[in-house]
Amino acid sequence: MYDLCIRNARIVDGTGFPAFLGDIGIVGERIVALGSQLVSEAHHVLDAGGQVVAPGFIDAHTHDDLTVLREGVVPMKVQQGITTVITGNCGFSLAPLAPTHADAVKNYSAPVLGEDTHPWNWYTTEALFETLRSVALGQHIRPLFGHGPVRVAVMGFEPRDATEQEMTTQEGLVREAMEAGAAGMSLGLMYVPGMYTPTSELIRLASVVGRYGGVVTSHMRGEGDQLLSSLTEMLTIAERAEVAIHISHLKVTGRNNWGSIQRALNLISDARTRGLDVTIDVYPYNAGSTLGTQLLPPWLQEGGLATMLKRLREPETRHKVCRDFAHGIEGWENQVGANGWDRVFVSTVRQERLRSLEGLNMVEVAETLGMAPEEAFFHLIVEEQGQMTILIFHMDERDVDEVVRAPFSMIGSDGLPLRSGRPHPRLYGTFPRFFKRYVRETRSLALEEAVRKVTALPTERFRLADRGMIAVGKVADLVIFDPETISDLATYEQPRVYPEGISAVIVSGQIVVREKQLTPHRPGQLIAPAHEDTYVVE
Repeated sequence: MYDLCIRNARIVDGTGFPAFLGDIGIVGERIVALGSQLVSEAHHVLDAGGQVVAPGFIDAHTHDDLTVLREGVVPMKVQQGITTVITGNCGFSLAPLAPTHADAVKNYSAPVLGEDTHPWNWYTTEALFETLRSVALGQHIRPLFGHGPVRVAVMGFEPRDATEQEMTTQEGLVREAMEAGAAGMSLGLMYVPGMYTPTSELIRLASVVGRYGGVVTSHMRGEGDQLLSSLTEMLTIAERAEVAIHISHLKVTGRNNWGSIQRALNLISDARTRGLDVTIDVYPYNAGSTLGTQLLPPWLQEGGLATMLKRLREPETRHKVCRDFAHGIEGWENQVGANGWDRVFVSTVRQERLRSLEGLNMVEVAETLGMAPEEAFFHLIVEEQGQMTILIFHMDERDVDEVVRAPFSMIGSDGLPLRSGRPHPRLYGTFPRFFKRYVRETRSLALEEAVRKVTALPTERFRLADRGMIAVGKVADLVIFDPETISDLATYEQPRVYPEGISAVIVSGQIVVREKQLTPHRPGQLIAPAHEDTYVVE
């Protein structure tokens, strides 16, 4: 007898092979039978009615770390059909921590991971994972660890090269994280403190990850004028460290660079031909979402957030930043100069008296406050203590389409799970939008290939054992949806809206979403190999 039987399914199994009609028999968390008109009785039967049944979607790029830890389930993800989230991206993660810097990491991470009133009383990656194992999860989590906390634990936010002793200590933290079962290390080289790290140091740390069979993911140093040089740095790390590299949210930004994404894709294709293990993720929108402080020049961010805010109150500092906005700095990606204040929108602020500014672009904010855009921006950064998040429309949709179609690309939402304000609609709508736009509207991807991009491909990339495909013996992570109606409803004006067209979401054989309603089941797992399953290449 099956615990659950799904009948009359149009099965898209994740491999890219053509869909087929059949039934799926599940016992416990595993698929035990596939076939036509399975005859065994079942405790529960779901009639798919000819809808698509696919492996549960895997979000290759999230910042759900804190939400998972504190709430167990990320509703806006499972409602999209996402059964596994990859956390710890862009150099941000909850571990490792040094007691002297724990609060600094917590505050620095808040605009990305969310604010937290509870103490962070773990210091190693293993201790964090033990904490996560005690949480009842509504979806699976596969964590990366961030390079940022590794560096801060040893060096604070100092803008300098590491000493040999500091590098040895950092390598030990990387080794501990990999032995704890992390999928790999993420880099945030456009953020403090990642931006201070030379390539040579990254190669040393990446080599440790490579010896454990892990992956290094990267928010690169630049995605506009510096896109190709930044990508070349990553390919150099892949080659010299002998490690798999995954480029986060590949894009080309700045109006002058639009139309040039194919050069980056060609670099990656050539590297793959040479035998380098390189993949990418992308979100299907032409606007990004980030910290407001990321628009500021790097010299101002030296020393950490508190130092930056103190300096930003000084008139001389503001004048210098305004000159940099106007004229640029060699080696710095000046997002304001490349895109304009009218394409920068306030997404989230913390203070109630500033909430009316959410959803306005900086030109509109300036008019409201009676200031120049630059001064209005400085005012918000200081008033919000650096915690403001922004949306920036800095991409051309045609470039995004090129990245989505690349055979080595997968989908990542990169949504910031903030409790207030107007988050980027990708937090609620990425995966339904992907199917609606690329399968149904533009028809640039076959349904089977689209499913592969969000299931089997990220399964291989992040070493998700027994998932990502519909086959006997695999874990029954499944989503049932109508390919003719699956759609995102979240917009930039109304971003907190769940999608439509998804009938059910199943995690480890248990239904967690049925007709848009969350069930009480929490069968998710921390997907991290046990110590004996990790290996080192000598």
